[in-house]
Amino acid sequence: MSNGSHIRYAPNRGPITLQGMMPVVPVGITFDPNRDYTYCRICGVIFQPALNRVPSSQYTPEVILAANLLRREWSQSHAKLHSDTEHRQLALSGKHCTPEALQKLVPFGIIPVSDIVMDNESEHAGLEAPRMPFNDVETR
Repeated sequence: MSNGSHIRYAPNRGPITLQGMMPVVPVGITFDPNRDYTYCRICGVIFQPALNRVPSSQYTPEVILAANLLRREWSQSHAKLHSDTEHRQLALSGKHCTPEALQKLVPFGIIPVSDIVMDNESEHAGLEAPRMPFNDVETR
């Protein structure tokens, strides 16, 4: 696909998601859909450290490793903001993310296709999601 977009799918292991489908990044948004990021599947908060947005000439293996560690640290600390019940409910739902999260992810070009196709509430959330982000992602 063009624009650096791609489909992520692991046979028998995960959802189908389109990522990188953000044709225009609004002014004031620092998010780079073509660089690595992570997100919360419960609330939809996206985290992309500043290291993932450095110019290509500075995007060395050391920077990539440091950014990976920051994203992992963020994921672990952010997960603690949600209750065990929320984590369990998402796991039992069979969905990639909650409809609330989906609605926040879609404007950034993160589209959980399998959720939208298989779940009416997620389909509705995807249809109602803004087409462009209004708020930027979390950074450090």
